[in-house]
This record gives sequence, C-alpha cells and structure tokens, in this order.
Amino acid sequence: MDEEILEQLRERYTSGNLIVFAGAGVSAAAGMPTWKQLAEKLRDRARRRSADPAVIDEIQQYISSNQLINALSAARLALGPQDFNWTVDKELDDTGRDVPELARAIAALKPKLKAVLTTNIDRFLERAFQGEWRMVDRPAGDVAMDRCFILKLHGTLRAWDTWVFSRDQYDRAIFGSPLLQDAFGALYRTHSILFVGFGLADDNIDQTLARVRALSGGQPPMHFALLPKGVPPFRRRLLEESGVRLIVYENQAGDHAEVAQILLGLDAAPSPVLTATWSQGPGSIGSIRDILPVCPSPAPQAGPLPHAAPRPVRVFFSYASRDEELLARLEAQMTPLRREGLIALWHSGKIGAGEDTERAIGEQLEAADLILLLVSASYLASEQGDAQVARAMERRAAGQAVVVPILLRPCDWETTRFAELQAVPRDKKPVTKWPDEDEAFLQVVREIRAVVTKLRPSLR
Repeated sequence: MDEEILEQLRERYTSGNLIVFAGAGVSAAAGMPTWKQLAEKLRDRARRRSADPAVIDEIQQYISSNQLINALSAARLALGPQDFNWTVDKELDDTGRDVPELARAIAALKPKLKAVLTTNIDRFLERAFQGEWRMVDRPAGDVAMDRCFILKLHGTLRAWDTWVFSRDQYDRAIFGSPLLQDAFGALYRTHSILFVGFGLADDNIDQTLARVRALSGGQPPMHFALLPKGVPPFRRRLLEESGVRLIVYENQAGDHAEVAQILLGLDAAPSPVLTATWSQGPGSIGSIRDILPVCPSPAPQAGPLPHAAPRPVRVFFSYASRDEELLARLEAQMTPLRREGLIALWHSGKIGAGEDTERAIGEQLEAADLILLLVSASYLASEQGDAQVARAMERRAAGQAVVVPILLRPCDWETTRFAELQAVPRDKKPVTKWPDEDEAFLQVVREIRAVVTKLRPSLR
C-alpha cells in the first residue's frame, strides 16, 4: 500500500492548510437526492405540469450527458422560479433526517481545518458543526484570509434569494467582481482542497476544476479527491492537470463507509482500509501554520447532536399596488435582517413572467411565518387584500403565523378585523405622516426584528 499521498494530505491538514470541498455525496449518504436525481425530479414535475415535450427532451439530454447545471437551468425555465424553488426546497429539506456519518467526520476535523466549501444547500454540515462555525452564503472579498466557516456556494435552504443553480448565477455570485475573483484566486493558490462526496463526472465539478487551473496561474497547488475505484484514464488526466491527487478506496460494501474512516484517520495513524494512487503533478505549497490562527477546539460534548439551527423566518408582504414604492423602501430597510439570515422575504412583485399569480400568492401566504399587512385606504379597498387578511387571521388564530399591521397611510383601519392587533409604528401615526419617513420605517423594522428574534428559535 502506497502511503505517500495520504501522508501529504495529513501534513496539509495538520498544518492548518486544508479546505474540504463537500459535494452532494455527503448529503446523499442521508438519503437526499444527488444533483442528478434532483434534476430528474424537476424534469418529472415539469412533465406533470404539461410542459412542452421539446423542453422535457432538452432537460433529459442534459441529464444524460451529465450537464447538470444546464439541466437545472432548463428545469427552472420550464417550471418558473416559484414552482422550481418550492420543489427544490421540498426535495432538499433535511428536517427530521439524521446527520450522516460523513458530515460528522468532516466536522471532526474542525480543530485544524481551514474551512469547508460546499455546493449543498441543505443544513447537514451546519448541524454537524453544531453551530460552532459560521455559515456564509455571500462571500466577502477577504474570504481567503478568514477561517472556521462553511461557505455555501449554491446558497442555503429556505433562503431562496441565495440559491445558485444556473451557470450565469454561479459566475455572478462567486466570480462577479474583481475583488472576489482575486480572493478566490488566493484561496486556490495557497491552500489544498480535499474533494469529498463528488463523483467527479459532471460539469459542476468540471467548472470548479477549470477555475482551479485558471486561478492557479498554471501552477496549481496540491489538491486531493476521495474516490471509489474505477476512475477512467481521461478523467484521471483532467484531475491530474488540475493538481488533484486521487485517494482511491475499495468501497467493498457499496456504502462508501471508508471515506469517513479516512477523514477520521487524518489526525491519527494511517487507515488500513485505504489503497491510494497518485501522480506527481506540478506545484506544492508550504505550511501557513505560523501566519494563520488555528480554529479553537471546543470541549467534547456528550449525547446526540442538537437540533438544526433555526431557519430564516418566512415573511409575506400583503399590500396594494399603489403602495409599491413604500413597500420597496420598507424592504430596503429590512436588508440587514435578510443579510443576517434571519428572514426570507416574499411579495407578489417577485412572481416571474408566465407564473400562476393566484397560486404563487396562495402558496407563499400558507408558508409564511410572519405576515405583514401594509395598511392604507387602497389596501382596505382591495378585494385581494381583504381575502389575504381573512386567511392571515385564520392562520394566526390557529397559531400558524404572526400577523403585524404596518400603517402606511391614514385610513379607517381601526374598524377592520385586524384592529385588535398591535400595529406599527406604535403611536398609530402612519408612516407618511412622520416628518422623516425613513425614521418611521426604522422604528417599524426594529419592531419586526423583535418579532423575528422571538419567533425564530421555534423554526426548524
């Protein structure tokens, strides 16, 4: 057994120079669909929605050729953003599922691990790390200098506005600015990456490896990939040209159990279940142990993992079209809440072309945790607004949602069915009657933050 490549991986881990890049296989171990299986489920839903057969054929062609980014993009176009998001959210919801052993093994490396990157939007990794590492879905330009974080390249569950599924979205989200491109270039040039849970046979990973080659300036550092036996020669060559050394395991039982053992063995003696193959590629990097701090190692905790971190509060705006400008100003004031991952906002202005408007509004109203009524004379005169108020109050009475009236313009709202509720601003002075409307919106947002803070711990 050739131990040399395993020793190289172990050295990079112990030096604090290793980043784990977790693919869909990490979540698949808990029964979640792979990217290919997700694309197939979306294809089937588009077929049930009576999409154009030519569109279904196109999605299938992308799936068959492992062009999964294109397959997901075509499915999103066929279903519309709303239906696509709901389907993905449902299929990738990890609520009630046990954290897979592989995710726990990655978390066990946290004392010396630099960071974790992942294309998974579920919350298994956050749960495995027990909230001790912060989750990042919008990287800053100094990401290469940071440590102890989980960077979710495709966004995170429930926060639909963070999701990245299409090729152009990926480029804009991760490489859309020169500052971020420089940061990721530094990350790839100065750290070793261990690919875990990737089949390394689709364009998702091909795109990442192409970035590795491009950003490494022709001199890629030593990267690693854990793979079962059977990598074809051409695929092996592509990996080697990207500076990837292959750690091949037997997978005799077909459940990839050896992967967790290999990871857990990085800080211990070599694992006997491993067979390793490697090819000497260009480039190598030294230890950065002396210039970067090591993540603190928390005290061991007994017992089962705690519950998943609370998800963002789903906020639904009920408003009249005449008040769209005031809605936009309120939404802007709520940006810090959204960026902190505390809320996920929705209003009918987010409905895409060709979508079923009534259905989209109904689905979002039923899913909302916090319903904000933007009150004005126009709103009270709206039949749609009246129907939404009726359903909102029903859900409130059933303990399913919180309802907060926000007074935008003067009107006779104290005779309505929601008059019993505490409205904001608290002095019952509508926003447009304040000398400074921004100050009024600020008070409203502070009240909303208090509601969100109280509500969020109960959400999973």
